[in-house]
Amino acid sequence: MNSSKAFKDIAEAMSKIDICMMQTVGEHGLNSRPMSNNGTVEYDGDNWFFSRNDSTKNQEISKDDRVNLLFSDKDTMNFISVWGKGIIVDDIAMKRKLWQPDFAQWFDAGPEDPSVTLIKVTAERIQTWGKIGEQTLDMSSL
Repeated sequence: MNSSKAFKDIAEAMSKIDICMMQTVGEHGLNSRPMSNNGTVEYDGDNWFFSRNDSTKNQEISKDDRVNLLFSDKDTMNFISVWGKGIIVDDIAMKRKLWQPDFAQWFDAGPEDPSVTLIKVTAERIQTWGKIGEQTLDMSSL
């Protein structure tokens, strides 16, 4: 399978998975937490997540930008692991663009709230298993 076809298949599979586990590197090792994957955004190698500026994950990414995202879809039996670099983005226009009404349950003041930031995870390597196939994509080769 060529890399561009594999990437397109991964993007399609990822859009159907609402929650992923985000792992960051903290003082005592890896920390994991569930995060909402905004499947309405067309995947281009970057995953975007809303987060509070004082959260542990923001603090950890500011110190060590290594992030792993784990996606699992038991209905289609697709599993995706994204290894990448995370950065904290405080861009009101991007927050408005990515905002979904469901996010108000976590961020009741909306995307204009100055304590709300974005985490952008840029993929460096993607691994997949299941119906999508077992493969590893090096994003620098795309």
